Amino acid sequence: MASRRGKGESGPMSLRNAAEAHLYLIVWCRACQHRIEYGPDELAQFAERYGDDMPVYRWLERLACSECGVRDADFVVSGAKR
Repeated sequence: MASRRGKGESGPMSLRNAAEAHLYLIVWCRACQHRIEYGPDELAQFAERYGDDMPVYRWLERLACSECGVRDADFVVSGAKR
């Protein structure tokens, strides 16, 4: 069943939206707790690679931990570099 949005509601945040808003994504592996932070420049590069409209949550499903190889990540959005 398709979800309906009310007037003024937007869809999920895309990689391009995050880059243009100068956001940072703090991503960590749920298995081993390895953590990495992606800034606006990196998010813009990912948007070019995967498509401007790629939702962040869909892109996250593609990530594999560089430490343990597991594909089970979570993230938070931050407005400032940590």
